[in-house]
Amino acid sequence: MTRVLECPDCGRRTFYEKRRCLDCGADGLRPRDSGVGIVQAVTAVHVTPDGVSAPNRLGLASFDGDASIIARLEDGLEAGDSVVLETPDGAGSPPRLVPAETDRDRETPTSSGKQ
Repeated sequence: MTRVLECPDCGRRTFYEKRRCLDCGADGLRPRDSGVGIVQAVTAVHVTPDGVSAPNRLGLASFDGDASIIARLEDGLEAGDSVVLETPDGAGSPPRLVPAETDRDRETPTSSGKQ
């Protein structure tokens, strides 16, 4: 699972490396698991640079603590779906939003299928 940075003072989270919290200015942001997010919007880019397949589906997903990210979206995902952010190990491979699993007994997302 992807890590986010969390402010020790106000709890705001960000996916991007920061020295200080964007909300309160506190130092010492701590790494945390990003958890499960919700796809807020979906778009497709039809004119792409070399090496990027078209259409390139992108999704805006929001996570706990006000962290949001735009990333490649796995086929079949739509607005309202539960997702996790997957970051490949290989250099040059962009992160992507993939389905979050659902524990059917508890009806809560865990980390890879729809809610």
